[in-house]
Amino acid sequence: MGITLYNDMVSVIESYDEAKIKEIELKLGSQQNRIIEIMERAIITQEKASDALALSREVAAESRGNQREVEAVLSSVRSEITANLDGLRAEMKALRKASTNPLGN
Repeated sequence: MGITLYNDMVSVIESYDEAKIKEIELKLGSQQNRIIEIMERAIITQEKASDALALSREVAAESRGNQREVEAVLSSVRSEITANLDGLRAEMKALRKASTNPLGN
């Protein structure tokens, strides 16, 4: 059993090839570079997503403010129209009364 182990160890030592090791190191280095590039792209994408989220929140807040402003203007116009309409109705009522009873009886 000892000789078989020794022969196995000798065959492993003899099969050691420095060129294969350097080739594997080069492949690992290029893979590491690709991983770093992918991580940088992920960071950039995350930053863009964060900027887009912040912008969407800002636009939503501005939209809500504009909506409130429009609702306030509409409410004011509605009140003004209602007041004018009530005034016209009162005038028409007075005109009707004056035209049906010109003597005021």
